[in-house]
Amino acid sequence: MEALLSKSLFADLDTSTWFYSGAETPPLKGVHAAVDDYLKLRSDGPGGRDHNSLIEASCKANIARLLGGKPENIGFLSNSSEIISMIAGSIEFRPGDNVVINNLEFPSGVLPWLMLKERGVEVRVVPHRNWQIAPDDILAEVDSRTRLVMASHVSYLSGARLDYRSLYECLKHTDTLLLLDATQSLGAVSVDMNASDFVVCSSYKWLLGLHGLGILAVNPARLSGFIPRTIGWRSVADMFSPQRYNQYELFADSRRFETGYPSYPTVYALEFSTGLLLQAGIDRVEEHILQLGSELTGRLMEKGYEVMTPHEPKHRAGNICVVSGQGAEIAEMLRKERIYLWGGDGRFRVSIHAFNDSGDIERLLRYI
Repeated sequence: MEALLSKSLFADLDTSTWFYSGAETPPLKGVHAAVDDYLKLRSDGPGGRDHNSLIEASCKANIARLLGGKPENIGFLSNSSEIISMIAGSIEFRPGDNVVINNLEFPSGVLPWLMLKERGVEVRVVPHRNWQIAPDDILAEVDSRTRLVMASHVSYLSGARLDYRSLYECLKHTDTLLLLDATQSLGAVSVDMNASDFVVCSSYKWLLGLHGLGILAVNPARLSGFIPRTIGWRSVADMFSPQRYNQYELFADSRRFETGYPSYPTVYALEFSTGLLLQAGIDRVEEHILQLGSELTGRLMEKGYEVMTPHEPKHRAGNICVVSGQGAEIAEMLRKERIYLWGGDGRFRVSIHAFNDSGDIERLLRYI
């Protein structure tokens, strides 16, 4: 199976085999050029700032297209952990309230809720079943005091994909909000922001961008009146209002969550990379990733590996995870051969993206 995105678009993929996209993606040559554009435009003074605004608007439009939403419902913060903590700090929790998470979550989706325990908030942890989380298992823990469910669309740990649409179909008829972490899915498979209240994502993984942005998508269906507990000059409709020393008015859209300038080099990079993904077609990207993933999981099971990730395509995305007590050692051994994957935490993880091909899989299997 050939790559969907040519390896020639990336730096150094002619000398390495990259299965590390769940952590970092290889640098796009076009991203390098986009950052150079940003630096060149700095010399244009006000004109550079004007161009920043245009690129930011284009980037938000791209993200909105990937999420099936509108640009005004997309916000840029510094990272996804900041966004999750901001949401945790903005909800009016009372003693006796609870939050539902699961034990396949990355620490950024766990720690802000544990911090709420000192305020009398219960944190309910749904255990996985064979490395998967089912909507019914989450819903069994939801009651009238559940303020929020936090879940990843695709688990960083097992690679299993959550049926968040079914989950939200039930939650949207209650007072419980759904916060979906799409860091391990957006850019690899389709994601619908209309089937969650909040969607959060990092900029440097499957979206092929750089570090420096946390992406927040806010579904206005239930959140039009949601007020963040952080504020800055970018949050308000008129920062130079004659009444600015006495009062303020937040933006009505997702800009209310933005406190200051985003990382513009990252915005330029992400505007390019998301444009590339849209040009390729996210449905085609998903089909490529799932087909190549089926090829890999089948071969791994033939070799006797215990694959944590479901073999059925609709239950996974790009991460293929394998049980191993020597995951870190395997990753280090492969690194010496310029084959990059993530190892540790009781497994090694092979992350397949649109630039991978069958030749990459053959090379990997020669060593493990």
